[in-house]
Amino acid sequence: PDHARQIKLLRGIRTSKGVKKVFITSGLRYDLVLADKQNGEAYLAELVNHHVSGQMKVAPEHCQDTVLACMGKPGRDSLVHFRELFYRMTAQEGLKQFLTYYIIAAHPGCRQQDMQALKRFAQKELKVLPRQVQIFTPTPSTWSTLMYWTGENPLTGQPCFVEKDQQARERQKTVLTGAVKKRRKNYGRR
Repeated sequence: PDHARQIKLLRGIRTSKGVKKVFITSGLRYDLVLADKQNGEAYLAELVNHHVSGQMKVAPEHCQDTVLACMGKPGRDSLVHFRELFYRMTAQEGLKQFLTYYIIAAHPGCRQQDMQALKRFAQKELKVLPRQVQIFTPTPSTWSTLMYWTGENPLTGQPCFVEKDQQARERQKTVLTGAVKKRRKNYGRR
């Protein structure tokens, strides 16, 4: 990965007539920023200094290696390293900016104890309790959906745990959010 062209693009947009601000709020691949040994840190510095409106959202989605492997995501070390880098750069600039995290519950490979481990990791390492938790929804043409329907990881051929019980899927989410969805009662109204 090389972010040199992205840096050039952001600088060009920033200096364009009529443009006041350009914010990058989500969609950042922190693993690619870290993998870019030549321009990754310069790109992050560019974002921190000019393109974060107070918070930047990243999508680690989980922290357990078994779940991350099913997602095709890097391990938690890259997230921790990125977090440290982001906050160090933010402090150096005297800015008050934060990271927020997108998390997925009930992804193939994820069990209740994985969500409990995620909660401990988020509190201890990330110093937050993520509130943006989504329950995995199978969508067409993805490896994750194939795992969901077959119970097998197509990349390894190994069996893969899949939580299909809706209440158990909700419970995975509530490990982090604490919110229990209240069901509307029908009292015979027509």
